[in-house]
Amino acid sequence: MKKVCNVCLIGRPNVGKSTFLNNVLNFNLSIITDKPQTTKDNIRGIYNDKDYQIIFIDTPGIHKAENLLSERLNSKSYEAIENSDVVLFLTPANEAIGTGDKFIIEKINETNNENKIAVISKIDLLNTKEEADKKAEELKKLGFEKVFGIGQNLPTSYLDLINEIKTYCYEDEPLYPDDQIGDITLRFMAKEIIRETAINNLKFELPHSIAVEIEQFDDKNEDEDYKIYALIYVKKKSQKPILIGKDGQMIKKISIDSRHKMEKIFNHKVFLNIKVKISEDWVDNEFKIKQLGY
Repeated sequence: MKKVCNVCLIGRPNVGKSTFLNNVLNFNLSIITDKPQTTKDNIRGIYNDKDYQIIFIDTPGIHKAENLLSERLNSKSYEAIENSDVVLFLTPANEAIGTGDKFIIEKINETNNENKIAVISKIDLLNTKEEADKKAEELKKLGFEKVFGIGQNLPTSYLDLINEIKTYCYEDEPLYPDDQIGDITLRFMAKEIIRETAINNLKFELPHSIAVEIEQFDDKNEDEDYKIYALIYVKKKSQKPILIGKDGQMIKKISIDSRHKMEKIFNHKVFLNIKVKISEDWVDNEFKIKQLGY
């Protein structure tokens, strides 16, 4: 028996939810980019120590829905709030609390989940402690009794927050083995690695409208390379040459970088083949959204 709990990470896009999860686990489970709307799945990261198992749910950033995909992503986040023991609301230290933040706070309050903690992320970007204190006071006025600050270069800030979360845990059988850090498959991880690599290599609006499908993932023979065949979907005909690049240099770089990341994480040689396909309506197509796992 251990003490366990489920913790939902909620906030606007690009507020540091995935960075938080990766720091807590000391493993890059969730993809991180400087582009909003990067996370498109509820990803579970599992923190284990001798006495506790805390299941963190990294959710897509809640944003104004512009299509069926956006609606689906927001719904995943709302469901996570409902089904969690503790809600962590993240908001960056270097950004003002705006209408988007207040909308999410209202959604949290609608669930009547009293176990809620406000987390001011990126506090290492502030110049003075007074700036963080001012934002903490604003959050307390919005209904958060407990407010914590975390920073990429401040490891003790994560430890303090973990210790606080432990006070909400209850005795139960753990859901996962002690050595498991996530609930995702190698196939899913391959998809996310390709998407992360494509987003980080492209600097225009294109990353917001790409999706990755793994057509084939063959890891049955340990003596051979893992064989992975993937498709990157774009919405417009004009986007395809951007992703492919001059003389195929961009898609080649994405393929090579993705393969190297996979080999490092999988600890196995990988053969990777990526092709680009146009699917103009995929963000509003129910069948295609389900096919892509959203």
